[in-house]
Amino acid sequence: MSRHLDDDGFRRAIQIGVILVVGSCLISQFMMQLGGGERDEPMDLRDQVPDGFEDGGLVFENGFPPFISSAGGLMPEKAVFDFGLFTGGLVMIFLSFGIFHRTKPVEKKRKICNVIALISGIIIGFSMMQIVAHPFNSSIIMHVFWAMNIFWAAQVWISALAYSRGLIDTDVKWRGWSINRIRWAMFASAVLSFHAMSLFIATGHLVESAIFEWTLTFSAEATMLTMIPTRTTSALE
Repeated sequence: MSRHLDDDGFRRAIQIGVILVVGSCLISQFMMQLGGGERDEPMDLRDQVPDGFEDGGLVFENGFPPFISSAGGLMPEKAVFDFGLFTGGLVMIFLSFGIFHRTKPVEKKRKICNVIALISGIIIGFSMMQIVAHPFNSSIIMHVFWAMNIFWAAQVWISALAYSRGLIDTDVKWRGWSINRIRWAMFASAVLSFHAMSLFIATGHLVESAIFEWTLTFSAEATMLTMIPTRTTSALE
């Protein structure tokens, strides 16, 4: 179905997908921060992990940390978060197929990267849907597993998309900025954000770690938006 959308339809699908994810994450986070009650109370998740792993930063003295998926822990913000992430995951899978069919590089390496972009995009979308099924406050191990899938796959997806479409979008610009340069800048932002996020969480700086989780997410969503100024491959040939 995604291959049959015209350019305008595909651009609208991109806009819907980005709005679903970014909008639901921001709104649910805002609701969580203002919700009070149990959200602000100390939380101990050590009973969810096997013996020997209890000291892995699973005691949250200040309540729910400001990570994106923390908003999926309690109602009513959980309803907003779950809807946005689940439907956004479906749209991500749909768009991944659409981008794959619109990207027809000639070089073998770029063809391989196009396949990698498709696979990593599917992993991102499916993992987003699984995050909904495994809230961090009740299923921390599986939650972290699916979250890490998103983080790693996002970095792979951005780089694979940038490389596979490098020649196709050589002359494409957004407000004077090269789309290719924007994509590689978003890749650098995603990689730096991931490492900073990992470093801060390992040292117990949860707020700082959460900030870089947000920048990683915004980098991936911004990369998706770079497909809006592009045209179908057939239109370029």
